Amino acid sequence: MTTPDGRTADRAVIVELGARYCVGIDRRDLDVFLPIWTTDGEYLVGRRSGRFQGPDELRTALDFVAQAYVSTRHWTTNHLIEFQSADEATGMSDSFAVCVTADDRPCLVAASYDDVYSCRNGRWLIRRREVTRWFVSEPVDVQLTYPPRLTADGL
Repeated sequence: MTTPDGRTADRAVIVELGARYCVGIDRRDLDVFLPIWTTDGEYLVGRRSGRFQGPDELRTALDFVAQAYVSTRHWTTNHLIEFQSADEATGMSDSFAVCVTADDRPCLVAASYDDVYSCRNGRWLIRRREVTRWFVSEPVDVQLTYPPRLTADGL
């Protein structure tokens, strides 16, 4: 089945950019996080200190998150995409994250993303992502239980 505008493949690629964003942030993996942005990409996650533009600044965005939380797990949903032209689109989506503080207490975070996408050299990329946080809970006293780590012999 195709979408009414015939852009099913483009939509899938753009939605995957959102998944790569989450994986890059959560694993703090620059090899996943940086390639999703245009060279002039903007990431706006805070009013003052959380504003990043271009590869050098975007590289520091993962450090910005790491200063606030020792770990994060993001899920993005409700992705809506509108195409302005063959190589420009806008989108919005909702995000939920569990973020763990230095004292091993989780916070719950709800946010939305307002995005601008560009297709450059045949690849869809994020040109601008603005994050609106709807709430960040106080750290809660929930006992986190971590699964045991597997050893080389599978135990």
